[in-house]
Amino acid sequence: MTATSEGTPSLAAKLTGDGDAAPLVMTKSSEPPYVRSDAGALASAIVCAPSAAIDRLPPLASEPAPIASRALEAHGILVRTLRDRGVDVTVMQPVTEDAAESLVADAVLMLPQGALIARPSAVDRRGNVPAVERTLTALGIPILGRITAPGLLDATDVVIAGDRAFVGVARQGGGLRSRTNELGRRQLAGFLEAAGMRVIELTIAPPVARLRSVFNLVGVDTAIAASELVDLVPVTGLRIVDVVRGEEAAAGVLAFGEKRAIVNLRFRESIGLLRAAGVAVEAIDLWEFGKAGVGPFQLVLPTKRR
Repeated sequence: MTATSEGTPSLAAKLTGDGDAAPLVMTKSSEPPYVRSDAGALASAIVCAPSAAIDRLPPLASEPAPIASRALEAHGILVRTLRDRGVDVTVMQPVTEDAAESLVADAVLMLPQGALIARPSAVDRRGNVPAVERTLTALGIPILGRITAPGLLDATDVVIAGDRAFVGVARQGGGLRSRTNELGRRQLAGFLEAAGMRVIELTIAPPVARLRSVFNLVGVDTAIAASELVDLVPVTGLRIVDVVRGEEAAAGVLAFGEKRAIVNLRFRESIGLLRAAGVAVEAIDLWEFGKAGVGPFQLVLPTKRR
């Protein structure tokens, strides 16, 4: 295994025991606190470049399958955009044949004190988690603990907002598929309470795969949401920017600063609403991922926010 850019061979070697894994582009490690709010200014992050397997991601109804070459190009634009805005980005290279390996944010929940390793609901996603954990360790980020079986937790079912953590709960009787379960939420609550945070559960509609597909912070006092798909009654003290009907996936943004967000270019009406609400939008064409219901928030794992 090798490293390029700011990395060194000795640092990269920590990521693998046999030296055969694909190369990384490494960043500098950081110190706590790491993530106190998903609306904080993004200082550093981890991404994983998509492989040719990404064309096997199941597309949404009426959408064609993603095209791997276009997805890789779009991912490169996303990384360059972050770096141009001052974000220190660690780029992992794919090491498995999992089509969803680039969705790194599902694997880890970053808290102020360090990283909580999730246990994704999709069995094939769990094989990606160790590589992300090794990268965190190489960057000097402490591992606080892990969600263990039979608990399930998709890290993108959680939105961090200061001393509050909003957690997605599937509406009873939805029956969509396996997702974050009660045992996973109980384990999560223990870690969050130890971090001085309180849990607020938000019910999400059956078609929604994870909370952050329909609810995200874009500022300390502002969130974007698809209100028809998530129960916002427990959300207090936040102004809600409600996306337009037909653009529900537009809520799956990535905040990279106070009222600054990366949004899929295709959601033009919702982009207009965000800008009218004072949010600076970086619009990127990420539709090769959007075809499979993937938002910018899944492609980037923030490791440090200011």
